Amino acid sequence: MAALAASRRLLLMLRPELEPCLHSRALNPYSGRARWAGGLRRAPPLVSCRRGFSDEGGAYAAKNNAPDEQFLQLSLDEGEGDDVVPGISESVVKDAKKSAIELLAVRAFSVSELRKKLCGKNYSVDTVDSVIADFKSRGLLNDGYYAESFSRSRWQSSTWGPRRIKQALRQKGVPEAEVDQATRSVFQDDRGDEDQASHGLSEASMDHLFAQASKQWLRGSSLPLEKRRARIVRWLQYRGFSWGVTNSIIRKLEAQHPP
Repeated sequence: MAALAASRRLLLMLRPELEPCLHSRALNPYSGRARWAGGLRRAPPLVSCRRGFSDEGGAYAAKNNAPDEQFLQLSLDEGEGDDVVPGISESVVKDAKKSAIELLAVRAFSVSELRKKLCGKNYSVDTVDSVIADFKSRGLLNDGYYAESFSRSRWQSSTWGPRRIKQALRQKGVPEAEVDQATRSVFQDDRGDEDQASHGLSEASMDHLFAQASKQWLRGSSLPLEKRRARIVRWLQYRGFSWGVTNSIIRKLEAQHPP
């Protein structure tokens, strides 16, 4: 039962639309193929509601490092019937898919990251391309969802700003269009207020940032004003906020928390 529960949690992380099926009936661990009502193929948000993105890997981590065997089998079975690229052994492709599922069961990957991992396991380029194309069509890989989930997690848990998030996503091989869309989705809204026009951050984002900066400001209450100001500047710059945002936050801190 513990293995079955772990399998369900992993499936929900990658395929949240399957939740009604998981709650309505138990999975048969001995069935050769799981059939889900409605045949949904919608791409899921790649984010874990349990642990979020890890500081080291920049993606969600499963509770157990070893992926559940039933989860692997269900994921592989779902892809049965997919066309195999001519000249590539079906068994090799299936083995590569299993390796990819094992990686994704531990944490999320961008397309570029997963491609590098599989190539590092000595699969041919054609085999890796076949697996990547299959996983993208099934919603197991989606750079747009990955970028937005990564951006939102880093913003909420570590107060990273747009510049640092963009730099991290580019290093992970996420296309520039997906990077820009993700940061706009997290830091901006449709209201187009004054803060957003001048700093690129919505009023809600500026309020959240000010609340986090206030904690840092108050921790340095025993320091001289200049050192407190320099400390906040370093804190904001390290997290990837522009000088315009930094100056605005400093002025607001000094106004609301006078020495």
